[in-house]
Amino acid sequence: MSPAAVVRDSVPAFSRQLTALLVEDDGPTRLFLSTLLAGTFKELHTARDGQEGLEAFRRTAPDIVLADQAMPRLSGLLMIAGIREADPKVPVIFITSTMDTEILVEAINLGISAFVPKPVTTPLLAKAISLVVGLLENDHLQRKTVEQELTLLQMKEKYHDLQQETAFRKELSILENEYLARPFRCGAGCGEWVAQVQYHPHDIMCGDSWSLRRLPDGGMLIYLADAMGKGLSAALTTSVGAHTFNLQVDGLPPEPFDFQLFIGRFTARMAKRLLEDEILSFLLAWLPGEAPVLETASFGMPPIQVDTGEGGVIRFLSDNPPLSPFADDFRTTRRPLAGAQALLFHTDGLNEAETTAGRLYRDHLQDDLRAAGSRDALWRAFRARVPEPADDVTFLLLSRMDLPVLWEATFVIPPRLAAVDALALDLEDLLAGPLGLAEPLRDALGTSLREALMNAYEHGRLGIDGREKRRLLEEGVWLDHLLEAEAQAEGDIRTHLSLCDRGPNLVFKATVADGGRGFQVPNAWPSERDLLALSGRGLKMIRKYSDGMTFNDSGNEITFFRAFPRSLHADRAHGLP
Repeated sequence: MSPAAVVRDSVPAFSRQLTALLVEDDGPTRLFLSTLLAGTFKELHTARDGQEGLEAFRRTAPDIVLADQAMPRLSGLLMIAGIREADPKVPVIFITSTMDTEILVEAINLGISAFVPKPVTTPLLAKAISLVVGLLENDHLQRKTVEQELTLLQMKEKYHDLQQETAFRKELSILENEYLARPFRCGAGCGEWVAQVQYHPHDIMCGDSWSLRRLPDGGMLIYLADAMGKGLSAALTTSVGAHTFNLQVDGLPPEPFDFQLFIGRFTARMAKRLLEDEILSFLLAWLPGEAPVLETASFGMPPIQVDTGEGGVIRFLSDNPPLSPFADDFRTTRRPLAGAQALLFHTDGLNEAETTAGRLYRDHLQDDLRAAGSRDALWRAFRARVPEPADDVTFLLLSRMDLPVLWEATFVIPPRLAAVDALALDLEDLLAGPLGLAEPLRDALGTSLREALMNAYEHGRLGIDGREKRRLLEEGVWLDHLLEAEAQAEGDIRTHLSLCDRGPNLVFKATVADGGRGFQVPNAWPSERDLLALSGRGLKMIRKYSDGMTFNDSGNEITFFRAFPRSLHADRAHGLP
């Protein structure tokens, strides 16, 4: 067996995956060592002195360096010192005939992995290379193990994230808002209300839950909860609460609603599901369909904020402590709502949030509610003071829509494209002229009105759905089809506009009705995202530029509104109050 074969077979096979650099100034010795190492490494580079060796190292980045000491231009030690600046860990086998203690100590200090004395013998060289290759192989295996463990950890984290996201979707599926697309109307003195939810979980596992349900007798029942603690336990408790609430509402008989009986059954069921050291803060609020009153049973929830209009904002405190497994009694409070303009129900993530000024947001809540005029405006005011909430934030805002009217007008046009375009232009002029709205506001409302009119024309009167519209556009016959279809269309499109008074704000309302076949308005959506996912560009644009929108039960009438400060309207210039 040749000496090269002896070295190759004596060294771990892992060496065949490595690159080596041999630095030796003596030509015959360099040739001897190159021949001896043939087949041991994947690649073997050679250099004739220390300077050339340093340059070769920088160029080839070898896994192992074999170096002589006594060389011209740059000694072995100086070369190794230069190598250590680039790579502190690469193994170096020092091949030298010197026995100088000072040189050997310096070599050790430079991290030499092994020494091979000259003249070189095959067994000693093979032993030194085996030692270094073994160390490199162990290091490689450790890195592979760490990488595998990291990959496994990442897979576990992805699985965990997927499970959390799935659980969060399940949480969302339990929430119901039967007033997302419909107004709430109650008896004389109570009027028409729009219910809007702002739901901002701080984490996937959210401790807040809510539902707004329509009762068989026409009333509204609200559930809002904030479970104790955070994480999975809080998310499970609050989800169980919302699910229990919804199941109980689903099982109500078609007869007058008994609020006391409902609360008694709900608290009894939830008390059984709480752990011994667990509590649940929640609110049940009932607005009867026939009377302007609000009846509540609040269990450790923040005060209900009521904008009374001219009387400012008042607070209704909690009726009961948080629910525990040992609760056996409760109290309710019934209050009149005549004259109220807004009701705000919220979790403590809103009022207990710390502002950038170091104060609690509850110090600003009443002023912001009074000035906001809508859910979107209140949320913007909150985020301006609390850019990054540290807790789940949920609030339900009921805004009154039958407000004192300062101005109103009705427009009726036939289902003709030319008539739609002409009315849209007239309404833009109206917003700028007689109503005197500021430019950004009137542009936003003008866009919403045009989209509502086009929806009524295309989908309502001509009966063209989104899929058919896309096909006609792709075929390039959209306009021709419209003109042909409108010749057969009957009926009209009615638009009613009004400007209403709400304290420091004005509210612009627009209702566009087409009298067509409409669409089936689902009973409930968890969020506006689900509502808008069912629609095309029109509804998305309307929602983008308004504070909210509702439909009639037939789905052929849309109402949208926008609240804004009086400063955006030239009241006095146009004779309005």
